[in-house]
Formats: sequence, C-alpha cells, structure tokens
Amino acid sequence: MVKANVQAIDQLDAEQLGSGMMITDCRFFILAVSERMTERLGLAKEELIGRPASSLFPAERSARLFDHIVQAVKKDGYWQGEARHVVKGGQMYTSQMNVYVLPGSEGEWLVWQFAEQDSALSIPLLASAEVLRTIYASAPFAVVPVAADGTVQDWGDGAETLFGRRKEEAVGRPIWTLFGHSGETPLPFSLEKQQCGEGMVQREDGMPVHIAYTVIPVPSSSGYVVLVEDITKRKQKEAERRRQVELAKKIQHNLLTPLIQNQAVTMEAVYIPSEDLSGDIYACYQIDLYRYGVIVIDVMGHGISSALVSMLLRSLLRGLIVRVVDPISVASELEKHVQSLFPGEANDLRYLFSMIYLVIDTKERKIEYTNAGHPAGLLVFDDGRVHELDKGGLAIGSPFSLPFEKGVIDYGRRARLLLYTDGILEELDPSILQSIEKIRACTQMYRHLPDKRFLERLVSHSPSLASPADDICLLSITVHG
Repeated sequence: MVKANVQAIDQLDAEQLGSGMMITDCRFFILAVSERMTERLGLAKEELIGRPASSLFPAERSARLFDHIVQAVKKDGYWQGEARHVVKGGQMYTSQMNVYVLPGSEGEWLVWQFAEQDSALSIPLLASAEVLRTIYASAPFAVVPVAADGTVQDWGDGAETLFGRRKEEAVGRPIWTLFGHSGETPLPFSLEKQQCGEGMVQREDGMPVHIAYTVIPVPSSSGYVVLVEDITKRKQKEAERRRQVELAKKIQHNLLTPLIQNQAVTMEAVYIPSEDLSGDIYACYQIDLYRYGVIVIDVMGHGISSALVSMLLRSLLRGLIVRVVDPISVASELEKHVQSLFPGEANDLRYLFSMIYLVIDTKERKIEYTNAGHPAGLLVFDDGRVHELDKGGLAIGSPFSLPFEKGVIDYGRRARLLLYTDGILEELDPSILQSIEKIRACTQMYRHLPDKRFLERLVSHSPSLASPADDICLLSITVHG
C-alpha cells in the first residue's frame, strides 16, 4: 500500500510551519498529510488519507467550524484561528490553525496548517501555484490528477521519472494508456472509488516497474488524484529475502538426521515448515548396539529467530545424547546450555522450547523418556491400548525451575510410537482437544500399517497441511518385538 506522504509539505513543515500540515479537497477529504501532523494526531498516514477532515474535530463543533472556514476562504482566500481537534485515544488538543485555498488543475485544494497554541501562525509566503508545483516536483512518487473520464490533467517530475514520459506526452491522454494498457484492457485499479493496491506498469523504454498506488476521489471536480509509487527495489529485496529463506530451509532440512531402519526399529517422518523458517527439529541416534535416542524439539514461534535457535540446538544433540543418554540428564544439560548460550536473556520467551526425548532399549524392551512441556507422545500396543508419554516437566527456558520426571514403559511385543509438534493440532480441528482425540483415534486405527503409510493416513485428515500456519513435525517409530 502506498504511503501517501507528500515530501513537499514535510519540507514546508520544517521551514515555516509549527507542527503540522495537511491538504484536503474543497469537500474537506484529506489528500495528503505531513509527518509532523501524523505525530501530532497519533495516526498513521494510511489512517488519514481519504477520510473527512471533520473526523479530526469534535462532532458538536465541526459543522460550525467548517462553515466559518468555507465563508472565510471564499471571501479572503484563507481562514485563521484557534481550533480544538481530536488526537488518537479521544483526547482533545488545541492548535493555532490556518486554512487557505490552493487552486489546482483538477479543482481547489485546501491547505491546513497547525501550530502550538501559543505560536504565531502567519499566512505562508509561497503562492498557491508554487506550493502545487513543489508538491508535484518533490513528492517521492507520482502525483497524477485525473479527470472523471480518466484523462490526465497534470504531470509532475515524480510521474515523469516513474513512467519515463514527459509532461507533454502525458497530459490529456487517458491514464490507462500510460500504464501500458490498451483501452480494452482493465487498469490495475478502478477510478470508481478510493482504493490502494499494487501492480505492474511498463515505462516508455519498456522497463517493467513494480508499483503501489492509491486512488483518491476528488468530489469537488468529480475527478481523482492517483498516487503511484515505484516499489521495484522493495520487491527486489523481498524476492532476495525469499531466496535466502528458501536456501536456509534447505540447509535446515539437510540438518535433520537420517531415519533409522533396521530389524529392531523403523522410523518415518513428516516435516512441513510454515511459510517462514521452522523452529521444529527431530534427531535420531543409535547410542549403542541396543539403544536408540530420539528427540523432537519445538522452539517457540517460527521464523528466522526460532530457526536459528533450533539449528544451534541441533549442533549440540549428538554429542549430548550419545554421551549422557539418560532422559532427565539430557533435559537438564539442555537447560544449562540455553542458560550459557544466552546468559543475559534469562527467562526470554524467544529461547523457550518444548521437547520430548526418549531412549528405546531393544534389549530390555523398555522406553525411558521425559517430556518438557511438549504435546504428549503416544505409544500404541498391538491390542489397541494407548499409553501417553506425558511425564516430565516444564518447557526448557521456563522462568520456573522444577525438576524433570522420567517415565518408563515396558513393551513386550511390537508397538507404535507417534511424536509430534503442536502445529498439527491447529490444522486438524479448531478445538485442540478434538485434534488430540483425532490423533489418538487415527493412531489406534492404523497401528498395524507401516510407518510411512500410517503417516500418510494421518496427514490425509487435514488437506490444508500443504501450507500450515505453524511448523509441523511428525515422527512415527515402530519397535518390533
């Protein structure tokens, strides 16, 4: 969306005005507003452009005030006085205010100057035509007055730079021809109402330009002011960022450990990052001949910061799991690592992460685990019994320090483990509890399927998983008897 801030009136603010300036048409709809004015009102320019100026003044006084202004500008060309106006939050503010008429080719504009209550505010020294030329020359985007039939009425330096056409080539032509469109091809915008958007135009030299535009109706002339900003550099930066994010995603995906496949244990995974980088990771290691360490981590949030934290944790895991093994000791060591890595960021939620870590001992036929604030994993036996892996403690990095608890489960024959992050819960059902029940039912129903087919069935319950709102990580593990 174009940020309709006319640089010229900001310059006038600094040179000769007190604390703000805005331009309206003669029906008092705001066309442009200075930076100082937005600061004074506590509103963004996008919130001001196109709205009636009367909305800035108390309703019980605005009609009378505007009647005075209309009579004065008709008689003398300006109005000067004290006025109360509303700032964000509903508070009242009193300013010295000067309003004067600014003739333009598409109709009359009104320039509103504001100053502190105890400041003297004089009539501006610049003539109306000079102010108008200054706006056209100084605006950081194209300011194009357009007649009701779409004919260009004026053409400033900003428009000449953006479109690559001189004034004599543009004035009097339908605006759609300047956007590289034939008369039968629709414009990227409509001249029927005020609107903002983005699109593409083609310069006279054939170069494509990304644009953001605002169409502002001017009721006094039944015409429009079209503001067009060149955002090509911004789009190029966005495209470069997307390329960098995609590269980081590939690197992050390559950091996931290979899944273990042998006669004792088989594994499959589904890993779906959201549009941003993922804060979810999993890792699987064979500790010795009979034991396997498996961990799933979900760093709070998603995006670059959570991805960096997850990749940093990933670099610690193999040495930690193979050396320490015990679930409680691994969780405690990870907590110490977080404290040492971010010593000045104690209790910062950006470094909070949930985790479930388990050790599968195929010789003793048991699973030891701890769950640090993570969704409970499920262990489903061949007879359909389900055991939740919910023993543990708080998420790692929590401001509250409590000892971790270890859970131990014996299995005699084949069993299925499902570990997952909470991103899947939001996709399966609006109710988190209903999502958990669906996962539980699906795990029971398809417990005899191979890991890959089991995950395919689980994922099929939510067609929207191709573009999830949050990162999703699913890990199916079958321990064979």
